Amino acid sequence: MKSSIKLLSWSSWMASISVVTVTSAWLLAELSTSPLINSLLIGAQNLPALLPLARTIKGVRVFIGATFLLELIVVCLYFQLLPNWVLIVSTLMVVLLASCGSITSLLPMTGIVLEGNTITNQSIQQGADVGSMSGTLISGVVYPYLKLFPPSILLVLAPAWLSKNNFRKIRSMSVVDVPIPVKVPPTDRWCLLQGFCVGSLFALLPLWVLSLKDGFSVDYSMILGAYMLGRIFTNRLLPKLSVIALYLLCAGLIFIAFYPNVPIWLDVLIFIPLGASITQIEFDLIDHLQGRGELPLRRDILFRSLAIASVLGSLISGMIGQAIGIQNLLFLVALIYGLAALLSWRFRPPSESVSIIS
Repeated sequence: MKSSIKLLSWSSWMASISVVTVTSAWLLAELSTSPLINSLLIGAQNLPALLPLARTIKGVRVFIGATFLLELIVVCLYFQLLPNWVLIVSTLMVVLLASCGSITSLLPMTGIVLEGNTITNQSIQQGADVGSMSGTLISGVVYPYLKLFPPSILLVLAPAWLSKNNFRKIRSMSVVDVPIPVKVPPTDRWCLLQGFCVGSLFALLPLWVLSLKDGFSVDYSMILGAYMLGRIFTNRLLPKLSVIALYLLCAGLIFIAFYPNVPIWLDVLIFIPLGASITQIEFDLIDHLQGRGELPLRRDILFRSLAIASVLGSLISGMIGQAIGIQNLLFLVALIYGLAALLSWRFRPPSESVSIIS
């Protein structure tokens, strides 16, 4: 299979995940203004990373099923068929199901795309970010009018076809050739630190746009789209920096973005270098895991660690935001990134703190 087709299917899958993520985040923000309830979304998205789920290509089917269920929830909200608390619980449960599908199929799908050694880590990361940005922008524009169904179902067709072809290929192998099911990957403490920071940052972002910025789903998608744009053009936007400098840069950008009365167009611009900085940190972490195995496994270790720590970061942010308010909490997020820089400077070996993109 051509590399371009595999990358296109990979990007399409990332786009469909992004559509579901953005739609569920904005749906929950519309259903409740509670910071604690909204912070539960990232917990639901990343909770499967805590479970001993075997990695399997069948997870793509689970994700497709969850996409249909989320569409039913959106329809129920639109026609006011169910009370809000039922819709909130249903949204969180469906997001949990979708996350189970996407997390368990991440490693097998990565292996399919990287098969043949013709695609690099940077290419697959850029393909994921292009897909995520496309899905983010599509969902922000389409949600107020067509809701979830058209973009999410169409975008998931390509990865479904890719996973189906691979599943047929595995079934046609002899018993000796069938790969052993992949165990749950380990975690890494520096990846966990990054996950805690990211979870704290994005836990209340939809509610911040809706409540403090008086924005709409389009504004939220533009901010996330700018973040994804920064991830795509990481190498062109930023020079090679140490992890310490990257964390400090993130802290400064977050402080400016969340400062009161900053216009939303400036927030959009700020999230471009913020996305580039966070991506460069993740590239560095993948290189830091060099001794853990091949690239697909290193990526899975990174993303599982990010997911686990994001749950803790989002829940703590939700509880603190409930107590002191969203605005004060977001300033605290900038401080968290500063503390991450301090921890990296104090405890991480110097030889591991230079980013080398594979």
